[in-house]
Amino acid sequence: MLMREKSFGFIGFLGLTLALLLHTGLAWALYFDFENDAQLKQWEVVGTWKIVKDDVKKSNVLSGEGANEICALVGEKDWKDYTIEFEASGMTDEISVAFRGQDSNNFLSFMIAPSLSLSEFFKKEGGAFDEAIGQKGDSLGVKIQEWHSYKLVIQNNKATMFVDGKEVLKPLELGNFKGFEKGRVGFRQWGDTAHYDNLLVTGPGIPRTLGEPGAVESTGKLPITWAELKK
Repeated sequence: MLMREKSFGFIGFLGLTLALLLHTGLAWALYFDFENDAQLKQWEVVGTWKIVKDDVKKSNVLSGEGANEICALVGEKDWKDYTIEFEASGMTDEISVAFRGQDSNNFLSFMIAPSLSLSEFFKKEGGAFDEAIGQKGDSLGVKIQEWHSYKLVIQNNKATMFVDGKEVLKPLELGNFKGFEKGRVGFRQWGDTAHYDNLLVTGPGIPRTLGEPGAVESTGKLPITWAELKK
């Protein structure tokens, strides 16, 4: 596909801590709802990426399409540990989330290709692909033109993937990938069209975005300007 191919007390304490962080503005999060065209200007893109209205969601989403590989990255190259949450629908087939990326030729990724009944982690280094870096799986119950929720947790030199709240595949060990200790986040496909929505990235050093889900006194979906966040 690449070449087209326990306690209640502790839980309560954790919830209270998170609530206090949100209330005091110390929470770390970057959020894109893709409702505003200006949001895409904050991304480094290769190929055709645009904000369109999705017929199923009835709202704006990020759309990527191209005959070859396309990639969209955002964030900073020194980000190490973070959680990436998003929704996605493979309109023609593949969806893929990129992480610890330096540029469009150097990143790690998790991919699902329903037409091949394939899910896997892979590495792109210096423009060359390596699919033999972790466990492979089937389509995980994902079908084309079907929205699902995804979460990728990068922590303690492991990448753990969740689809619709369920952990899938064996966590990917990251310690042996020299040059991929840190990096940006984003999406990619090869020769397919996919839609992405509600990207939320949380972790140390990631600035808080107004309007992020769960924020106290949130005013709902707000356009995001990454350039402004970096000031």
